[in-house]
Amino acid sequence: MKKKIFLFFIITLITILAMTLSACTSSLANVNGYKITQGEIDKYLSSAKVQNPDLFKAENKDDLLKAEAQIIDYIIANKLIEKYAGENKLSVTEKEFNDEYSKLQTTSFKTIEEFNKYLKDSGIDEDLLKTQLKNQLLANKVYEKVTADITVADTEIQKYYDDNKDAFIMPAQIKISHILIKYGDQDTAKKTKEAALEKIRMVQQKIADGETFENMANKYSEDENSNTTGGDRGYFSKGQLVTEFENVAFTLNVGQISDIVETTYGFHLIKVTDKKDESMKTFDEVKDSIKQYLESNLKSDKFNKFLLGLKDAAVIKYSKDIEEANNATTTTAAQGTTSTTGSGTQTTTGTETSSSQSPTTQEQMVTPSS
Repeated sequence: MKKKIFLFFIITLITILAMTLSACTSSLANVNGYKITQGEIDKYLSSAKVQNPDLFKAENKDDLLKAEAQIIDYIIANKLIEKYAGENKLSVTEKEFNDEYSKLQTTSFKTIEEFNKYLKDSGIDEDLLKTQLKNQLLANKVYEKVTADITVADTEIQKYYDDNKDAFIMPAQIKISHILIKYGDQDTAKKTKEAALEKIRMVQQKIADGETFENMANKYSEDENSNTTGGDRGYFSKGQLVTEFENVAFTLNVGQISDIVETTYGFHLIKVTDKKDESMKTFDEVKDSIKQYLESNLKSDKFNKFLLGLKDAAVIKYSKDIEEANNATTTTAAQGTTSTTGSGTQTTTGTETSSSQSPTTQEQMVTPSS
């Protein structure tokens, strides 16, 4: 599986829409005196130029403006959160930042050099990455403060369970172990298909001669997620496995080992070690997860309204093109009135609501990840 950095951030979201930006320094928006320039927007879109070059075409001008509008909305929200945090003495310590950045570097990468190479190859600016991480950590703190009073009563949890029992039906499951031998692009050693087939046939024969499946999995399997646990991959229901693998696995009895199965990952030997019939999860089993789900929804709603309140109280100006892009994508009608200046910008103040205040956009941009 190709490595990815999950940044909390909007790089992937922006990449979907991003197009070429001209190298100018004009102000595209202004929030409480802070100017958002074309150069700042370019930094956010730098990775798209590497990862999605086909998107950078002249005919996609409208998508370019939508991308700009989303980035600007993200920057505005973070500037407003930064202002609120300062007023409420909330900050991110150097240790907190360093700890989180270290996790970012080591979660999906074996070395710092590999991490840095990924950034370079993907066109991700490390300084911008660090800024985004700091923004997210600060947003987390503001989120916790703003939503600290949210609670869900036991009666609400019970009602949700009673009203949604179908959601708590557990389908039939099988517990599987497997031995995988890779070939071609899936294999770091680049074995040929013939060599891989020969190797798994050798493993199959050893099991037939009396070796245990678990020992052979630990010794020969090339699945790094299970070759130290006897090949155990846990429980699965239908629809969760690769078709070729699933079609065989669900025909096996407990303790039975399959013949050789080929998938896009390579050659497998499959063993079913347990089966569970369809069942209904009890209220006690799911009570905590329901509570977390309901609280998360309430917190998200409250935080989103909080963000909109910050924007209502701010002085925000958009360039005409960005305002039009916001109007094209918003799902809610703008409230109040908007004045146009001679420079072609539009000003939103007081109780006026800019088109960028879509709850969906706000939540995508800055709501902390759970």
